[in-house]
Amino acid sequence: MQITVVTPHAERYVDTLRPRFPLCQWVYAEEAHKLESSGLASEVLLATPSEAAKIILQMPNLQWLHSSFAGVDALLQAHLPKHYLLTNSRGVFGPLMSEYVFSYLLAHAQQHDVYQAQQQQGLWQPQTGQSLQGETFCCVGSGNISQHLAKTAVHFGMRPVALSHSGNAKAPFSQVASFEQHQQLCSSAKAVVAVLPNTPNTRGLLSTDFFASLADEVLFFNVGRGDTLDQDALLRFLQAKPMAKAILDVTSPEPLPSVHPLWSQSNCIITPHIAAPSRMSDIIELFASKLEHYLAGEELTDRVDFTKGY
Repeated sequence: MQITVVTPHAERYVDTLRPRFPLCQWVYAEEAHKLESSGLASEVLLATPSEAAKIILQMPNLQWLHSSFAGVDALLQAHLPKHYLLTNSRGVFGPLMSEYVFSYLLAHAQQHDVYQAQQQQGLWQPQTGQSLQGETFCCVGSGNISQHLAKTAVHFGMRPVALSHSGNAKAPFSQVASFEQHQQLCSSAKAVVAVLPNTPNTRGLLSTDFFASLADEVLFFNVGRGDTLDQDALLRFLQAKPMAKAILDVTSPEPLPSVHPLWSQSNCIITPHIAAPSRMSDIIELFASKLEHYLAGEELTDRVDFTKGY
């Protein structure tokens, strides 16, 4: 079987994978335009979505494509084929996303900014204690990454709930509601974390109506996709609720224009899409595990439903 790899550091991917799968033939390139023509004949492709989108129309034998990212927006374009099995790497991002989200939640609960400011003044002044225990942690989206976030929330004594399209119960959330029922869950949540893919159904979903249901002192995170958020609605919310805080790892566009008012909004933190980076070692191990199952004719996890976009 021939396998094509098109990712940054593709040679390092293949150097690691080839000894584990010596019966496979490997063709690789760091960018699609550098791929030799023989690579287009492969049955299996490991690639970033944007590079894969440039070549899949030329791959008549393609049966399985594994995306090195969780988001696969580039592969959902109407003119691209969808006959193949598509899997993504969402399974490796949960732990990294938990580190990102809870670094901010814990710093907020422990009042790091207050004590740092007091240190600059030479003050020894204990503040009223705060804790995450007993607080509600709401995920907007109930997929793999949200489920890992929920387990971390449980570790810190929080109550994890979620919003999803179906509203169907799902572990480890103590309650799941549909997006239309957001007011039932969001109003009492200390933290609201959006982990949504970019699909026609989610674009602009986090709108004025959504923010009207959030608590005055909520910590809101967007770690999914920038297009799911109405940024003007968020700005108005932050201006009206100075005790609330937003942490945005994704925006639309990326990066935001330098004059965008969210940059200077005091209760907004923006990071450059770094919450859960695609680490090569993680992707290699995930792909190797899936390839073993694929070669054995077994079902693959993390399959993407083209009709849903995730």
